[in-house]
Amino acid sequence: MPYIKFEYNGIEYSIDEQLAIQLDTLLYNLHKDWDFVIIVSGNRMVRVGKSVLAMTICAYLAWALKKLKLNDNAYGINNIFFDNVVMIGAARRAPKYSVIHYDEGREGLAAIKAMTGMQQDLIDFFSECGQLNHIFVIVAPDFFDLKEDIAVGRSELLINVYRHIAEGDRDMYGEDKKRHVFIYQRGFFQFFNRPRKALLYDIFRTTRRKNYRQSKPNFIGRFNHAYPVDEEAYKKLKADSLMRLDKAKEKDKDVVMRPKMMLSLLENLTPEEIKLIEEKAEVSKGYLAMKKSKVQAMLKEKETIEALKEEIESMKNQQQLKMPELKPKEA
Repeated sequence: MPYIKFEYNGIEYSIDEQLAIQLDTLLYNLHKDWDFVIIVSGNRMVRVGKSVLAMTICAYLAWALKKLKLNDNAYGINNIFFDNVVMIGAARRAPKYSVIHYDEGREGLAAIKAMTGMQQDLIDFFSECGQLNHIFVIVAPDFFDLKEDIAVGRSELLINVYRHIAEGDRDMYGEDKKRHVFIYQRGFFQFFNRPRKALLYDIFRTTRRKNYRQSKPNFIGRFNHAYPVDEEAYKKLKADSLMRLDKAKEKDKDVVMRPKMMLSLLENLTPEEIKLIEEKAEVSKGYLAMKKSKVQAMLKEKETIEALKEEIESMKNQQQLKMPELKPKEA
C-alpha cells in the first residue's frame, strides 16, 4: 500500500496516499473561506490507535499549510485539547488556518456522558467559527454517539480506526512447541466521505445498530503507530487534563442541587421565607415559584418517559410488541 512521506518538526513521517489525497482536497479549498471538521472514531473499542492517527493527520495538515504559506505553525502539543471549553477559547484566539485537535480521552460510559455534555457547545461554536478557517480533528469514542448536526451536517470526513485480527503459530512459552493464537494488530482504518458517512448514520438511525460495516467505506487504509508530537508530553497533558475535569466534576456535585433536592427545599419554605430569599438574591418576585414549577414539570416528564420505557421493555419481553404486517395493495 503506497505512502506519502512528509516532514514535521524535522522528522520524516508517512501517511496513507489515499488519505493524503482526501486531506489535500480540504487544504486546496481552505483558503476560499472554508473550514472543515474531521471525525476519527475507534470502532467502539479502546486503545486501537485513534489518537495516534489523529496526530498523524494533524501533522500532515500542518506540513501542508506551511508549504502553502498559510500558517507556519498550524499544529503542536498546544493545539491538542481534552476539554471542549478550553478548546473553544483557544480556537477563537488561534491564528487563521490552524489545526485544532480535540480528543475525548475518556473511555466507556464516562466518555458517553462527556460527549453528551460537550456536543451542544461544539454545535453552537461551529455555527459561528467559519471565518476562522480552521481544520478541526475530533477524536470520538463512537461516531454513532454524535448528534446528527456534527456527525452528518458539520463534519466532512469520518475515519474509523479498528483492530485487525490475524492468526498464526507461536512458541509462546519457550517450550519449542508452537501454539495457534490470534494476533491483535493496530494500524487499520476505514475512510467514509460525506455521502457514505451520512448513509452510515441514516442506517444506524433506522436500525439502531451501531455497526461500521453497514455502509461500505470508500477505502481501507493503514497507518504507523508513531507519535508526531512528544509521546510523554502528550500522555502527561492527557492525564493532567482528565484529572482537572474529574476534580471540576466533583466540585460541581458540591454546589449544584439535584432537581429532587431543589424541589424538596422549595416545598418546605414558607411564603415569607421565599420572599426574603428573593429579596436577598435580588431576583424578581415569583422567580422561585417559577423554578419550582419548572422542576416539577421536568421530573414529571422524566418519570413519564421512564415509565414508558419500562412498559415497552415489558411488552418486548412478553413478545407483545410486534411490527404490523404490510399487506400488498389490491390491483
